[in-house]
Amino acid sequence: MLDPRWVDSEMLKMLIALALGSVIGLEREVSDKAAGLRTNILICLGAALFTILSFKFGDDRSRIAAQIVSGIGFLGAGAIMREGEHVTGLTTAASIWAVAAIGMGVGYGYFRLAAGVTLLVLFVQLAFTQLDILIDDWRERHTYRLTSRLDGQVIDEISGIFRECRLHVMRRKIMKKNNQWYSEWYVSGGRKGQEKAVRRLLESKDVLDLSY
Repeated sequence: MLDPRWVDSEMLKMLIALALGSVIGLEREVSDKAAGLRTNILICLGAALFTILSFKFGDDRSRIAAQIVSGIGFLGAGAIMREGEHVTGLTTAASIWAVAAIGMGVGYGYFRLAAGVTLLVLFVQLAFTQLDILIDDWRERHTYRLTSRLDGQVIDEISGIFRECRLHVMRRKIMKKNNQWYSEWYVSGGRKGQEKAVRRLLESKDVLDLSY
């Protein structure tokens, strides 16, 4: 027969894991992220349970903890998506990793540490979102794909537009085909500068087509 004290202590850990996972999961759900409320709760519960069970296997405790970390890495990798030059889902993957660590902390009985880290994660998700928006306003990255007239001055003109808009050309590709220039410009800079560059390029008589 199971010891009631063991049941109470282990179930207490699971309830704490559920609560802490739901705190982060609720913020992710409100933010409309791929890993929302249920996902974060299940990750936290699973990590806590695996950690609790690792106490039952003696010398295998560290090996099980290492397997939790590597397993969560595969789960987080599934949240990362590449869209052209942009990579999305990194914050979601990092959140998944942090929630698993919180669950492990609960499983080991470090309740205060797990709760403190939960608050720190929540603070980062809420407070630094606005900072990210400000940084994006200062530095955006776009790939401009242009079709222009076959004129030796056009490439210099396009390059000059980016300079005047205070944008940095990180790399470019230029190809001549069908009596036209096909060029690709990977550019970084402020949002206002990017918008100004788009207007200038659309106004240019030598630029026949523009996508970014």
